[in-house]
Amino acid sequence: MRAVDLAERIPTVTVDTTGTEAARMVAEYRLNALVVVDADGLPVGVIPGSQILGLIVPGYVRDDPALAHAIDERAADELCHRLGAATIGGLVDARRGRPFAVPTVAPEDTLVELASVMVEAGVPLVLVRDEDGTFHGAVTMSRLLAAVAVLAGEQSALLERRLTRDIADRGRPWPETDPTGPSEPQPGPAGQP
Repeated sequence: MRAVDLAERIPTVTVDTTGTEAARMVAEYRLNALVVVDADGLPVGVIPGSQILGLIVPGYVRDDPALAHAIDERAADELCHRLGAATIGGLVDARRGRPFAVPTVAPEDTLVELASVMVEAGVPLVLVRDEDGTFHGAVTMSRLLAAVAVLAGEQSALLERRLTRDIADRGRPWPETDPTGPSEPQPGPAGQP
């Protein structure tokens, strides 16, 4: 399997995306990180979910984590409501978040090459681009590990689904059901429901 075979569409954010939108995307799509894109939709960085959590942690608590115990439940809830006013751009600008350079692999790179780049960069996804910069999608750690598991002999409907359905398609019913009656579920071709 090559990088281009595992590339998928994933949700992205911009510097104007609010903290609540980012938190929702991480939760709904079960992502470990978000790709930050510029105004043209081109990837410019990766923000791990742990840095999005940093939007609700006051600076004094980041400086001294023991102070988190002094914040009661009501105050903690109020801090969470502040996410709506915070943006990914504010996170980066305030130096609370440092987007990682977007690790890139070539479409023909192998599973081992993908794994090597992820391990070295310490991020759970890589982008697949041609030498001319053409963007083919991203390979997430979960999709890479699904491919590794299948190649190692593991088989399940969930692994098959992970390899045939892009993260961006989550939220749409799968398998599709026939309104005229029950039928056996059949996944569509790669990237299709």
